[in-house]
Amino acid sequence: MNWFWSECRRFRREVCLLAIGALPEKDRPRLEQHLAACAGCQNYYNEIKSVAAPLAGWEKNFARIEPTQATRNRWAGAVLAAAAPAVRRPLLKAVSRNVWRELIWPCRRAWVGLAALWLVLAAVNLRLSDHPMQLAGAGSSSASAMMQSWEEQTRILAELTQPPVVYSPPVNTPLAPPNPARPRSERKQDWQIA
Repeated sequence: MNWFWSECRRFRREVCLLAIGALPEKDRPRLEQHLAACAGCQNYYNEIKSVAAPLAGWEKNFARIEPTQATRNRWAGAVLAAAAPAVRRPLLKAVSRNVWRELIWPCRRAWVGLAALWLVLAAVNLRLSDHPMQLAGAGSSSASAMMQSWEEQTRILAELTQPPVVYSPPVNTPLAPPNPARPRSERKQDWQIA
Protein backbone atom coordinates (compact mmCIF):
# COMPACT_ATOMS: atom_id res chain seq x y z
CA MET A 1 0.00 0.00 0.00
CA ASN A 2 2.91 2.29 0.71
CA TRP A 3 4.17 1.90 -2.87
CA PHE A 4 0.73 2.88 -4.18
CA TRP A 5 0.91 6.29 -2.50
CA SER A 6 4.61 6.79 -3.22
CA GLU A 7 5.68 9.77 -5.34
CA CYS A 8 8.14 7.55 -7.20
CA ARG A 9 5.24 5.70 -8.79
CA ARG A 10 4.48 8.78 -10.91
CA PHE A 11 8.00 8.81 -12.32
CA ARG A 12 8.26 5.14 -13.41
CA ARG A 13 7.02 5.75 -16.96
CA GLU A 14 9.26 8.79 -17.39
CA VAL A 15 12.27 6.85 -16.03
CA CYS A 16 11.68 4.17 -18.68
CA LEU A 17 11.42 6.79 -21.42
CA LEU A 18 14.67 8.44 -20.22
CA ALA A 19 16.45 5.07 -20.18
CA ILE A 20 15.63 4.42 -23.85
CA GLY A 21 16.24 8.04 -24.83
CA ALA A 22 12.62 8.91 -25.75
CA LEU A 23 11.83 11.42 -22.99
CA PRO A 24 11.05 14.96 -24.25
CA GLU A 25 13.52 17.70 -23.26
CA LYS A 26 10.95 19.68 -21.31
CA ASP A 27 10.42 16.80 -18.81
CA ARG A 28 14.11 15.94 -18.26
CA PRO A 29 15.11 18.56 -15.61
CA ARG A 30 12.36 17.59 -13.17
CA LEU A 31 13.10 13.86 -13.59
CA GLU A 32 16.87 14.32 -13.26
CA GLN A 33 16.33 16.23 -9.99
CA HIS A 34 14.22 13.37 -8.69
CA LEU A 35 16.79 10.77 -9.79
CA ALA A 36 19.52 12.68 -7.96
CA ALA A 37 17.48 12.64 -4.74
CA CYS A 38 15.92 9.13 -4.90
CA ALA A 39 18.14 6.05 -4.69
CA GLY A 40 15.26 3.66 -5.49
CA CYS A 41 14.44 5.42 -8.76
CA GLN A 42 18.16 5.61 -9.61
CA ASN A 43 18.42 1.81 -9.23
CA TYR A 44 15.30 1.37 -11.35
CA TYR A 45 16.78 3.64 -14.05
CA ASN A 46 20.03 1.62 -14.08
CA GLU A 47 18.11 -1.67 -14.42
CA ILE A 48 15.99 -0.39 -17.31
CA LYS A 49 19.07 1.10 -19.01
CA SER A 50 20.93 -2.23 -18.76
CA VAL A 51 18.00 -4.03 -20.43
CA ALA A 52 17.32 -1.33 -23.04
CA ALA A 53 20.95 -0.72 -24.14
CA PRO A 54 21.34 -3.99 -26.12
CA LEU A 55 17.95 -3.43 -27.77
CA ALA A 56 18.77 0.14 -28.81
CA GLY A 57 20.88 -0.96 -31.79
CA TRP A 58 18.57 -3.65 -33.10
CA GLU A 59 18.22 -1.91 -36.47
CA LYS A 60 21.92 -2.25 -37.18
CA ASN A 61 22.03 -5.91 -36.15
CA PHE A 62 18.97 -6.98 -38.09
CA ALA A 63 19.21 -4.75 -41.17
CA ARG A 64 20.19 -7.66 -43.45
CA ILE A 65 17.30 -9.91 -42.40
CA GLU A 66 14.30 -9.84 -44.72
CA PRO A 67 10.95 -11.38 -43.75
CA THR A 68 9.58 -14.19 -45.89
CA GLN A 69 6.51 -13.74 -48.08
CA ALA A 70 4.38 -15.73 -45.62
CA THR A 71 5.42 -13.41 -42.78
CA ARG A 72 4.61 -10.34 -44.88
CA ASN A 73 1.18 -11.76 -45.72
CA ARG A 74 0.51 -12.49 -42.05
CA TRP A 75 1.53 -8.93 -41.08
CA ALA A 76 -0.62 -7.46 -43.85
CA GLY A 77 -3.61 -9.51 -42.64
CA ALA A 78 -3.03 -8.34 -39.07
CA VAL A 79 -2.83 -4.70 -40.19
CA LEU A 80 -6.04 -5.03 -42.23
CA ALA A 81 -7.83 -6.74 -39.35
CA ALA A 82 -6.76 -3.98 -36.98
CA ALA A 83 -7.87 -1.29 -39.42
CA ALA A 84 -11.26 -2.92 -40.15
CA PRO A 85 -14.20 -1.55 -38.20
CA ALA A 86 -14.94 -3.63 -35.15
CA VAL A 87 -18.06 -5.72 -35.25
CA ARG A 88 -20.36 -4.47 -32.53
CA ARG A 89 -21.73 -7.19 -30.34
CA PRO A 90 -24.83 -6.74 -28.23
CA LEU A 91 -24.00 -5.23 -24.87
CA LEU A 92 -25.31 -8.12 -22.80
CA LYS A 93 -23.37 -10.66 -24.82
CA ALA A 94 -20.17 -8.61 -24.56
CA VAL A 95 -20.57 -8.14 -20.81
CA SER A 96 -21.31 -11.81 -20.20
CA ARG A 97 -18.33 -12.84 -22.33
CA ASN A 98 -16.05 -10.45 -20.40
CA VAL A 99 -17.35 -11.71 -17.06
CA TRP A 100 -16.79 -15.28 -18.19
CA ARG A 101 -13.26 -14.64 -19.45
CA GLU A 102 -12.09 -12.35 -16.68
CA LEU A 103 -13.83 -13.60 -13.56
CA ILE A 104 -15.08 -17.15 -13.89
CA TRP A 105 -12.74 -18.98 -16.25
CA PRO A 106 -9.39 -18.15 -14.59
CA CYS A 107 -10.69 -18.38 -11.03
CA ARG A 108 -10.92 -21.83 -9.54
CA ARG A 109 -12.63 -20.47 -6.44
CA ALA A 110 -15.54 -19.30 -8.56
CA TRP A 111 -15.93 -22.80 -9.98
CA VAL A 112 -15.83 -24.33 -6.51
CA GLY A 113 -18.38 -21.78 -5.30
CA LEU A 114 -20.71 -22.52 -8.21
CA ALA A 115 -20.37 -26.27 -7.58
CA ALA A 116 -21.13 -25.82 -3.87
CA LEU A 117 -24.14 -23.66 -4.68
CA TRP A 118 -25.40 -26.29 -7.10
CA LEU A 119 -25.06 -29.01 -4.45
CA VAL A 120 -26.93 -26.93 -1.87
CA LEU A 121 -29.75 -26.22 -4.34
CA ALA A 122 -29.94 -29.90 -5.29
CA ALA A 123 -30.12 -30.94 -1.61
CA VAL A 124 -32.85 -28.39 -0.87
CA ASN A 125 -34.77 -29.49 -3.94
CA LEU A 126 -34.59 -33.14 -2.92
CA ARG A 127 -35.61 -32.29 0.64
CA LEU A 128 -38.61 -30.30 -0.51
CA SER A 129 -39.65 -32.85 -3.08
CA ASP A 130 -39.84 -35.74 -0.53
CA HIS A 131 -43.29 -34.74 0.75
CA PRO A 132 -44.98 -34.34 -2.67
CA MET A 133 -43.51 -37.65 -3.81
CA GLN A 134 -45.14 -39.44 -0.88
CA LEU A 135 -48.49 -37.87 -1.69
CA ALA A 136 -48.15 -38.59 -5.39
CA GLY A 137 -47.59 -42.28 -4.65
CA ALA A 138 -50.99 -42.52 -3.00
CA GLY A 139 -52.66 -40.99 -6.04
CA SER A 140 -56.12 -39.44 -5.88
CA SER A 141 -57.00 -41.37 -2.71
CA SER A 142 -54.57 -39.15 -0.80
CA ALA A 143 -56.48 -36.07 -1.93
CA SER A 144 -59.78 -37.51 -0.69
CA ALA A 145 -58.09 -38.56 2.56
CA MET A 146 -56.84 -35.01 3.00
CA MET A 147 -60.34 -33.62 2.42
CA GLN A 148 -61.86 -36.06 4.95
CA SER A 149 -59.21 -35.09 7.48
CA TRP A 150 -59.89 -31.41 6.89
CA GLU A 151 -63.67 -31.89 7.33
CA GLU A 152 -63.07 -33.86 10.55
CA GLN A 153 -60.82 -31.13 11.93
CA THR A 154 -63.41 -28.47 11.02
CA ARG A 155 -66.14 -30.46 12.83
CA ILE A 156 -64.01 -30.88 15.94
CA LEU A 157 -63.12 -27.19 15.94
CA ALA A 158 -66.81 -26.26 15.66
CA GLU A 159 -67.66 -28.51 18.62
CA LEU A 160 -64.90 -26.99 20.72
CA THR A 161 -65.76 -23.37 19.99
CA GLN A 162 -69.59 -23.55 20.39
CA PRO A 163 -71.02 -23.16 23.89
CA PRO A 164 -72.24 -26.39 25.39
CA VAL A 165 -75.97 -27.07 25.13
CA VAL A 166 -77.37 -28.21 28.50
CA TYR A 167 -80.75 -29.82 28.52
CA SER A 168 -82.96 -28.62 31.32
CA PRO A 169 -86.69 -29.28 31.72
CA PRO A 170 -88.97 -26.26 31.41
CA VAL A 171 -89.66 -24.52 34.68
CA ASN A 172 -93.11 -23.09 35.45
CA THR A 173 -92.53 -19.42 35.85
CA PRO A 174 -94.93 -17.55 38.16
CA LEU A 175 -97.21 -15.06 36.58
CA ALA A 176 -96.50 -11.45 37.15
CA PRO A 177 -98.40 -9.86 40.08
CA PRO A 178 -101.52 -8.00 39.00
CA ASN A 179 -100.18 -4.71 40.28
CA PRO A 180 -96.51 -4.51 39.57
CA ALA A 181 -94.43 -2.39 41.84
CA ARG A 182 -94.13 1.16 40.72
CA PRO A 183 -91.82 3.91 41.78
CA ARG A 184 -93.02 6.02 44.62
CA SER A 185 -93.38 9.07 42.46
CA GLU A 186 -95.91 7.30 40.27
CA ARG A 187 -97.96 5.81 43.06
CA LYS A 188 -101.24 7.34 43.96
CA GLN A 189 -102.00 7.61 47.52
CA ASP A 190 -105.34 6.17 48.50
CA TRP A 191 -106.05 8.87 50.99
CA GLN A 192 -105.59 11.61 48.39
CA ILE A 193 -108.63 12.82 46.62
CA ALA A 194 -108.33 12.67 43.00
